[in-house]
Order: sequence, then C-alpha cells, then structure tokens
Amino acid sequence: MENIEMYIDSFKMKHESFLIGCDSIEEMGLWDKEALGEMDVFYSNDLTSVIIRLIATDGKITQKEVDFLNETFDFEYTLDELIDVYNSCKDDIGHAFDENFENGITYMRKINAKLADAYKELLALICEIIIESDGVIAESEIAEVKRLKSMCE
Repeated sequence: MENIEMYIDSFKMKHESFLIGCDSIEEMGLWDKEALGEMDVFYSNDLTSVIIRLIATDGKITQKEVDFLNETFDFEYTLDELIDVYNSCKDDIGHAFDENFENGITYMRKINAKLADAYKELLALICEIIIESDGVIAESEIAEVKRLKSMCE
C-alpha cells in the first residue's frame, strides 16, 4: 500500500500540472472548446472512464478500489454508487470508448506532444493505483493496462 500512496501523491501533482497545461492550450486557442467542451474536463472524463473500466475488469468492484478512486480524485462514491455508475455506463466504455480515447490522444498529440506525454504518464499512474488497490492483480487487469497504454503510443 505504500507504493499506492506514492503513486497517488505523484498523480495529484502531475494531474494539477496537466490541468494547467490544458488551460494554457485553451488560452492559445488551440482547443475547440465549442465542439469539445473544456479540455481539462474532456480528458478528466476519459481518465475517470479508464478508472471505472479498470476497476471492473476483474469482475468485481471492491471497497478498497472505491477508496483509492475517492482519494485520488476527491470523489465521494460509495461502493454501491460506483457499481451503479459502472452498470449504467458499461456499454459506453467498450468499443466506443476505445475509439474516442484513441482519437482524444491523437488530437492532443497534434496540439501538444509534451502534454500528450504528460497524459500518458497520468494514465500509467492511475493504472498502477487501481490494479494494486485491492491487493489482487488479475491477469485481466494487466492485459487491460497494456492495451490502454498501447492506445497512447
């Protein structure tokens, strides 16, 4: 669990820096805010989708995973609420998510490669936090992390 706390601290610091980078991109007029909404919200929603998808990859959502999600993002989900959220969006975080996620990464890389690399780091950190948070790392979680990371290349 010591590693997870370190990952969470690192994630929070890097996430804050990433959000500042998103604001800068918007201020420079490089992000189509009218079509896509605010850049920080767009990519934070992607990260949240990744987290929910990864939490459920092993077929169960545990209280420890919910606790780490809440701690990392300052959310206040209960276990039942997160299960409900997952059940309400599980169809949307399948193939459509993959396509949107890849398109989002590609678009960001065209706008600012450095910020895209920072996002990739955030993804790697959040994956480590989630797969280690319940104390059991399933093969399905490892495969999903590899797949998600490869989509960021």
